[in-house]
Amino acid sequence: MKNVLRIGLTLLWFGAFTTDGFGQSDTRPELVQSTLTEPGGTPFYLQAVITERADPSERIEVEMSWAAPDKWRRTIQSAEFSQTLIVNGDKVFEQDSDDYFPLGIRTLVTAMVDPAPIRDAVRSSDRVLTKANGASEESGKTCFAPNSKLCRTSRYGLTESLGGPGRSVDFMDYQKFKGKRVARTLIYHLDAGDSLQAHINTLGEFKKYEEAKFLIAEPTIAQKQIRSVIALESELRELALQPTEIIWPQVLEDRQTEGETSYYLSLDRSGQVREILPLSIAIERADDSARRQIMKWKFKPVLKNGIPVQAEAVFNFHFNTRAYGPASPLSDAEVRKLASNVVDPVFPAGAAPGSTFTISVAVDVEGKVIESIAGDGPRELYQPCSQAIGKWHFSPIIEGGKPRPYRAQIVCRVP
Repeated sequence: MKNVLRIGLTLLWFGAFTTDGFGQSDTRPELVQSTLTEPGGTPFYLQAVITERADPSERIEVEMSWAAPDKWRRTIQSAEFSQTLIVNGDKVFEQDSDDYFPLGIRTLVTAMVDPAPIRDAVRSSDRVLTKANGASEESGKTCFAPNSKLCRTSRYGLTESLGGPGRSVDFMDYQKFKGKRVARTLIYHLDAGDSLQAHINTLGEFKKYEEAKFLIAEPTIAQKQIRSVIALESELRELALQPTEIIWPQVLEDRQTEGETSYYLSLDRSGQVREILPLSIAIERADDSARRQIMKWKFKPVLKNGIPVQAEAVFNFHFNTRAYGPASPLSDAEVRKLASNVVDPVFPAGAAPGSTFTISVAVDVEGKVIESIAGDGPRELYQPCSQAIGKWHFSPIIEGGKPRPYRAQIVCRVP
């Protein structure tokens, strides 16, 4: 069947992921974190809370009762996404509040009880800081390279970190449970300065339970269950409904205008991009513009056994911030023709009539200013000039019938 992905996929399910011939090599990194959901494991009850560093008000409640690999129940409650998932033998009940299972929540509820998918995601070039490779110690000390003086010490004791794409997780605050060691705090890295933090508040043996807790009166059909696959970049690009290129904005400085960058994309079951995680960002100023463009991309649905699934992949790009738009910055007169809501600066009293201040701006393909740099002129004119330009609205320049980014120099003049 055309446009159906048949190979190169890893099927992600529940909290322990099921894999289809992916990531099972003996070279994957070792972790102290134990697997609680393996066959013959001790039945357990777990209660955890996930919070977001950038939004402390965001609170995700997780509860799991596990009797065996084929008998367990998990609930997730949050404003963004809620789920009740019950497995009993070959029957599955799944109720979701939304059609998309957020990547960070899914990764953490898995890593709490099964670190295998986190280990499987690690590539040879990714971050691996573990007790096994000597980077992390029981004291909490972690060094970032062999014989390095660049080290840190965690108050949580042994802290291990794996940086696989889409699965960048720190494990810390290890405590014992039935002969195993389980991290009670896990951090999922979303972006620079932002993360999700999971705290396991309760982990105990699940000794007695009522069968009614796992009763499934009406199983959920496979088409209504949310599943996810990890795909190859080439496979997803073949399913794209538009060119998967980024119109890179023209950053102002010429220090670095070309290079390589990569993102981790997560698609919902309809093929819409729902999340973008940075993997290697060479030019921060162009990052927001690139992400806004990618978020608009649409793909044909990825199918697994004929059923649409969420899909994830690493996307690599060569960027050139001089590839699109005019070769030289626009003049003050030229850029003012592309501006609307133009307001004049309110200059300080005593500013010399006729004096000027120049500000360079970079405008992306959507007309958004990605950066500005102060130029020549009296320093006291910078703030009023900058505040005024901040209220302007810009349009992209049109070349060959297509919107393009540009650089420009805006001159503020005291009447």
